[in-house]
Amino acid sequence: MKNKNDILVLILGMAGFVSAADNWLISPMLPAISAGFGASIAKTGIIITAYMIPYGIMQPVYGFFSDNWGKTKVLRWIVCGLALGTFGCAFATSLWILCIFRIITGCFAAGIIAVSLALIGDSVPLEKRQFYVGKFMGIVFLGQGLSVGLGGIFANYITWRIAFAFFAVISICVVFALRKIPENGIVTGGNNFFCELKKVVFSEKGRVIFPLALAAGFLLLGLYSYLGAYLHDSVGLNYLQVGAVVMFYGFACLAAGSKVGNVSKRFGYKKTIIFGGCLALISALLLANLPYLQTSWISVITLGFGYIFIQSTLATLAFDVAAEAKGLPSALIGLGLFGGGGLGSQFSSFILIYGTYKTL
Repeated sequence: MKNKNDILVLILGMAGFVSAADNWLISPMLPAISAGFGASIAKTGIIITAYMIPYGIMQPVYGFFSDNWGKTKVLRWIVCGLALGTFGCAFATSLWILCIFRIITGCFAAGIIAVSLALIGDSVPLEKRQFYVGKFMGIVFLGQGLSVGLGGIFANYITWRIAFAFFAVISICVVFALRKIPENGIVTGGNNFFCELKKVVFSEKGRVIFPLALAAGFLLLGLYSYLGAYLHDSVGLNYLQVGAVVMFYGFACLAAGSKVGNVSKRFGYKKTIIFGGCLALISALLLANLPYLQTSWISVITLGFGYIFIQSTLATLAFDVAAEAKGLPSALIGLGLFGGGGLGSQFSSFILIYGTYKTL
């Protein structure tokens, strides 16, 4: 019989699963959405930024709310909002309406992973946190991997709209599953938002890990955002093949999530982050210089391992930024990663207007 921590992480993992799926299914579908609305890839890329910017900005807000109002309660509400926004995306009649619904979806989805991580930090003993964080992030990135595969299948054989409708239905199912988690009794906040924010951001660890999260998001997620379009336009893959290749990014993250705890325990947090950065650099160099199907597989796998080694380590370090409040520090990591990812994807679109995928 599974213990309560296993059940908790499984249910929270389902919430993170749909959050990651909704976030990343855009990548393999971007060429199809572009063609459907008669817009360029660079112009259509605004829907990535429209999601990522509010996704990043709203995370500290939900982190603060969860510390003051209860993490379980906040989590239920934002998953409901995610479902409604995703349904809206399925029925968008223009690129700008789709952009509006992606903003709405990003606003609600923002807190799911951060609040879930904070709930794990409150519920799981210190010595087991690294294991359960890795397990949770593995489930999350399984959602990411499957979403890009399914996104490619829907875009190639049916329509990209079905992908949004499918994950909206899954989100509603997750809302009912979250009812099995009891109300979280740990409410640690007390000061106003800006006082808490200042204390966390300017703490000794905060001054290091939050800028690192921003840089990682800008570089790694900015690169990943246009990976599907690159594989379609430069390598010549169809939507199904794009989905199949990008799907292995999620599977690589799943595998890395089960290993990162042992790696950081053996080599330390700093070396784990540096190693992750080196893997991401290898991925970018392969994509820039060897635009072939075979090297694309290697590139997405190394990018996945690089990202999870950095992200999971930063998420674990965030638990110790403020002992009395875990929601806000966890959310600020998300702000850095996905706010940086939104800026990175927008910067990438400018590069594509004046340059090429190799420049990117």
